[in-house]
Amino acid sequence: MRATPVLLLLIPCAIAANQPTFTYTVPANTTIAAMAVDAAGNTYLTGSTTSLTFPATPGALQTQFSGGTCGTLPGFHGVLLMFPCADAFVIKLDPAGNVLFATYFGGNGNETGASAICVDASGNVYLAGTTGPNTVSQPDTFPVTAGAAFTNSAEDGGFVAKLNAAGTQLVYSTLLPINSPPESTVAMAIDPAGEVYIAASIGGALAFPTTPGAFQSTPSSYPNGSGVVAKLNASGSALLYATYFSGNGLSVPQGIAIDAAGDAFVAGFTQAADFPVTPGAFQTGYFPSAEYMEFVTKLNPQGTGLVYSTFLGATRNYASEVRVDAQGGAYVLVVGGSALSSGGYLSHLSADGSALVYSTYVPTTAGLGLDLDSAGSAFVAGPAGTAVLATSPGAFQQEFEGTLANAYAAKFTSDGELAGATYAGPWPTGPRLLIAVAPSGAIVLASPASVTSIYPWLTVQNAASGAAGTVAPGEIVTLRGYGIGPATAAVSSSQAPADQLGGTQVTFGGVAAPVFSAQSQHVTVQVPWEIAGQTSTEVVVTYNGGPPAGASASAPVVVATAAPGIFAVANSDGTVNSPSNPAKAGDPITIYGTGGGVTNPLGITGGLWPIAASLPTLPPPVSVTIGGTNAMVLYAGSAPTLESGYFQINVALPSGLQASAAVNLVVTIRGSSSVAVPISIQ
Repeated sequence: MRATPVLLLLIPCAIAANQPTFTYTVPANTTIAAMAVDAAGNTYLTGSTTSLTFPATPGALQTQFSGGTCGTLPGFHGVLLMFPCADAFVIKLDPAGNVLFATYFGGNGNETGASAICVDASGNVYLAGTTGPNTVSQPDTFPVTAGAAFTNSAEDGGFVAKLNAAGTQLVYSTLLPINSPPESTVAMAIDPAGEVYIAASIGGALAFPTTPGAFQSTPSSYPNGSGVVAKLNASGSALLYATYFSGNGLSVPQGIAIDAAGDAFVAGFTQAADFPVTPGAFQTGYFPSAEYMEFVTKLNPQGTGLVYSTFLGATRNYASEVRVDAQGGAYVLVVGGSALSSGGYLSHLSADGSALVYSTYVPTTAGLGLDLDSAGSAFVAGPAGTAVLATSPGAFQQEFEGTLANAYAAKFTSDGELAGATYAGPWPTGPRLLIAVAPSGAIVLASPASVTSIYPWLTVQNAASGAAGTVAPGEIVTLRGYGIGPATAAVSSSQAPADQLGGTQVTFGGVAAPVFSAQSQHVTVQVPWEIAGQTSTEVVVTYNGGPPAGASASAPVVVATAAPGIFAVANSDGTVNSPSNPAKAGDPITIYGTGGGVTNPLGITGGLWPIAASLPTLPPPVSVTIGGTNAMVLYAGSAPTLESGYFQINVALPSGLQASAAVNLVVTIRGSSSVAVPISIQ
């Protein structure tokens, strides 16, 4: 069964020009401390606010400020002026920077330490931070839910809270008995089951309740600053494990990440020469002259033992972050090593913790942020105080602008190659800059007072889904950059496009790529089939012959076996599926996409798929789920008469599907899944 090709929907279209995707300024007396971006490209912000006019949205969880009094300042004529405690907050922005919801979160204490935010696949939002009492002995009104793991705290402590996806209800909220010292924050990560991992340090004589069999059941003898790592169950009602994590000296975990197996990767700093390290780790000795040592530790899923633990190097500025890639490699960003007057270093540890894959200096002036994309590329950002840092051809901003500080962002491949760099500014950076990578390849930068989203340098996206990170042989992709094509869009007049259009030429690994459309800030091409079998390649875009008369840009890209994206879904009669034109349960449908990877036989770059008795097919496994239910795949391969970058998959809709205006369809080809697209079922 073959459906009639829906040509009008499949031809790549021009995309709006790339200025900043959005810029958002937080209200006065509000400070951003943490940020996350979800799979749909929405941005989540948290931090603290003392604003009585914070723009909480109607119906939000908490629309009124609830902070009590947290101190006094001398005023005129000896009058003491009281200043308020802070509330935490959550703001959710859509990919265009519009506010989807905004809410206060807190009681009459001091929620100044909302230091971590995560979001799960359903859009539920998780907050972690510290909270302290008010100074007028008012009863604590911090919102704690019934059945929470910890419901009472007489001292300064921490908290973990979960909000629903609409920001209107509290799913749970629990205190954490950590009484954290000033150097500590609460770091957090979540797993697919909604279980929360936290890392922090405790202070004073407060005891953290460890679990049976924990790796370290008692704190060190150091009186103020033993590290703890714990895991909460999905309802926030109990600890699944909890362990101390320190030596005989100040030990401060500052970052935590988890892998698919539930191992926890913890990074931070310590003064303890006897901090627990493992034989064969990268660095097992404490530097005698070091003020502090950075550590990286991998804790097993039960919290009962170390997979590895290593020192990383000397540090003095007490800030670090950790991320982990799909292969189990830890990426650690440390601000201010002991030999550095500014900036920091980015290190990639091998999966077993025994060696460095790479370590590189990051030359910025202050606090750095770190994120990782699906291909294992590390993105870092920080304030730039000078105009001497390297940037990329085709970058968002190639030169330092103005006399104020600029932001500086850079991308490093998994083996440490600098893959892109840009300035952004002038920028009110403050002491720290946060960065998050959107699925589209855009980066979101946040200072304490503002947020902006940009396409930073030459970025390669799936032309159907907009997802960035990897490319597959034969895939149709959109390149985003600056000055890479003509001011007015040029569009190929043929289904089989030429290798040059409007003065723009593109190569992957030196092989010419057919150009569908070209404009100054976006070019759509087919990745040549000839890169099949490679694991990485370089894309080069040349406009008007390149320098010195023209412009060019290049970037390394990871080559995947498949990177599917869906252009359109047709019903059994060949018409486009939509809410006004739904398919019938049990009927066949046809999926048109790109990024399926190699076919048998291989497609011809720039050529059209033939109409033949024997069609090129996609090697298995190929699967399709609709509303989470497996659909029967009838055919997966070439899309006859269309350009060879397109694939076609015919499936029979499961007969038991309920009528719905939007049920998610996902294509998985050789282990790689598409972004879900909604289809309508009658």
